[in-house]
Amino acid sequence: MAIQRTNLRDQVREELLNWLADGRLPPGQRLEEERISRALGVSRTPLREALTSLASDSLVEAIPRRGFRVPKLSAERVRNLHPIVGALEGLAVRLSGSQAAYLANQLDALNERLGSAHLSPMQRADLDRRWHETLVSRNPNRELAQLLDRVRGRLRPYAGSWERSTRDIEQSRNEHADIARLLARGEVDPAAEAVLRHWVGGIRVVTAWIQGGQAG
Repeated sequence: MAIQRTNLRDQVREELLNWLADGRLPPGQRLEEERISRALGVSRTPLREALTSLASDSLVEAIPRRGFRVPKLSAERVRNLHPIVGALEGLAVRLSGSQAAYLANQLDALNERLGSAHLSPMQRADLDRRWHETLVSRNPNRELAQLLDRVRGRLRPYAGSWERSTRDIEQSRNEHADIARLLARGEVDPAAEAVLRHWVGGIRVVTAWIQGGQAG
């Protein structure tokens, strides 16, 4: 990825999130700042700023006098974060009100693509992330949108959990379809409740992936 010069720290942070998601920065790895800065084509200053930002979200660990490393993945973190994201997305859906109904077709289209048999786990993770971003895209509260973006970012290293069974993929897609159907009917509160259940239900799949050693 060619890094542009505007808002450099945030761009570097986003690219490092992609690396955490797709395994280019695996759990336990010490981060070689000189190598990473060369790969991104940036100086050490914006890289260090991005790493410090990631450390504030516990996505990397700062080691005194030794730089940064990628932490091990944590089932406890998933159990803690999934209900928070579900509650925040549910609130965003409620605040969207009648506008949320207009998202149903977009959500269905993304969900249809998520069912393709030829996708990699990372492609599924990206489509799922886009589905959830679309779900809350009519939320008028900017503070909530920023908070959601940051909290969801803490789950990016768990994207590999989309290497899951066909049954679990279809379960997630069925829940997506139910949420979109409720929104299309204008049933905003039940849709918000279904969003929370969806996130809580996903804990089982992600923690099983971690405990099965798929996270490295």
